[in-house]
Amino acid sequence: MIRMFIGSSSQGEDKDIEMAYEHSLRENSSEELDIVWMRQSDDPNSYWGCWETHTWPTPFSGFRWGIPEYCNFEGRAIYTDCDMINFRDIKELWETDLEDKPIAARRGQRFGGHEFCVMVIDCAKMKDLIIPKERLMKISESHQRYIYTFSGQSHHVKDLDPRWNVLDGEHLQFDQMYQLHFTNMATQPWKPGWYTGNSVDHPRKDVVELFYDKVKEAKAAGKVPYQPGKDYATLNEYNIIGR
Repeated sequence: MIRMFIGSSSQGEDKDIEMAYEHSLRENSSEELDIVWMRQSDDPNSYWGCWETHTWPTPFSGFRWGIPEYCNFEGRAIYTDCDMINFRDIKELWETDLEDKPIAARRGQRFGGHEFCVMVIDCAKMKDLIIPKERLMKISESHQRYIYTFSGQSHHVKDLDPRWNVLDGEHLQFDQMYQLHFTNMATQPWKPGWYTGNSVDHPRKDVVELFYDKVKEAKAAGKVPYQPGKDYATLNEYNIIGR
């Protein structure tokens, strides 16, 4: 089973892209997916509850660093943001040769060398590199610290094929992408309520149309958008609540 952790909002602000993304993942995957949605919570019994998040650029930014401990520092995990559409069997990403490194991520310039919006993680190798979750969750700035600790460090990060994290389409056509990432929050067509900056049109009309088409496909397949407080295990097969 492939373990995936997807960061998203807590109140359904990203529900349409969540539904479209998960539908595309399951439609293309040759293996069963165990998906955990990482959402802010005030519930002290939730692994993702009561974290300090005030310096995070998104509602879920720092959760990715808690994944190895969630997995008891065993095996592999995939992390991605929620604002994506998948085109290729995620098993291929899962089986990435990490070359004995703790992380795989694509090269990029925004964070000094790597883009950590899609990661393959060797949870055991991260044990000595990340502080315990009980400390991690109390230090909001730890997210930024780890971004700049790992970014550009070839001894820690295996360069991932950039087609697994295509930023807003770049110069590629859909049949050349493995995973499309709506990375610029200002141009996201679903306009999440937690984003407080100015919204502008996405530079690629075909990318926007793809989003709406994928939402329609997911709904036609009987998928149900996330709504806070509902038990989604009774509505469809999605493991949408997580732990």
